[in-house]
Amino acid sequence: MMSESARAWAFSLTVAALLLLPLFLHNPFVLHILIVTSINVTMAASLWLLGTTGLISFGQAGFMFIGAMTSTLLVKEHGWAVWVAFPLAGVLAALVSLPVGALSLRVKGVYFFLVTLAFGEVVRGIFAYFRTPFGGWYGIRDIPGPEPASWFTLMSKVPYYYFGLVMTLLTCLIVSRVTRSRIGMVLQSIREGDLLAASVGIAVFRYKLLAFVMASFFAGLAGSYYAHYFHYISPLVFTFQYSLSVLIFVVIGGMASVSGPVIGAVLLTLVPEMFRVTGKYQMLIFGAILVFAMLFMPDGVIGLLRRRVHRPTVPGEAAAGRIGPG
Repeated sequence: MMSESARAWAFSLTVAALLLLPLFLHNPFVLHILIVTSINVTMAASLWLLGTTGLISFGQAGFMFIGAMTSTLLVKEHGWAVWVAFPLAGVLAALVSLPVGALSLRVKGVYFFLVTLAFGEVVRGIFAYFRTPFGGWYGIRDIPGPEPASWFTLMSKVPYYYFGLVMTLLTCLIVSRVTRSRIGMVLQSIREGDLLAASVGIAVFRYKLLAFVMASFFAGLAGSYYAHYFHYISPLVFTFQYSLSVLIFVVIGGMASVSGPVIGAVLLTLVPEMFRVTGKYQMLIFGAILVFAMLFMPDGVIGLLRRRVHRPTVPGEAAAGRIGPG
């Protein structure tokens, strides 16, 4: 397994490469894809954090929409600065998640999926029904970008790229630190078994709610960033299909570490673009790749990489069944 120092070096080199990338890459479309990737990575990391407790939510798009709408109304209607509205969008999404989580976490399994799915659809329905101030099904256009306006223009991708990069890095760093802390160990013990964790004095419901709220906070941040980058939000954007896509990012990347959802989101954002030239066959090829990944990488990309690293070097070790877990 990679040592802590090796991980630190790998992370530092990756960050340095990402920071220097716009100096050598001047294609606006490629930068746009990287910006979309940063949104998807943030969403995938937020869902992965919740998944460390064994829970999977289909309502992440709903919390993302709440963050987007909060930031939009504060900036467009009340003249607040984006840099103030951005964190408040995450805070409001987290506050809304408190009663939602308190209700949905009282049920388990498929019922939890259904409650979170229903929540996402209720959010869309409310924002779609009230044209004032939420814009209805038409949504809200001409959402201002961050300040200074001379930097964040419609044609300038580089400032948005760095904004998204900072958001994504902070999200991944915080999620990684949380999962490596005592809280993270408690969350993982809950995933192994609620009853067992409760039997040793762990407040299972409280820790699940904490993970639910933190995941919603980061989804709210991603929604705020989306609104100010695309300058448009609508109920047609933050759908159940997007929540499902975020779940696919996590599944394909793997649950072994926070690197899993990052890899999954990057791959599944870039791969469809690589096959865009195939036209009507694009989604067919993408679907075939997903099926292949599920069949041959049941633990995700990160699980496959770990199995490669831990391959036995002693002849006959695999036959003897002494291979460690991937």
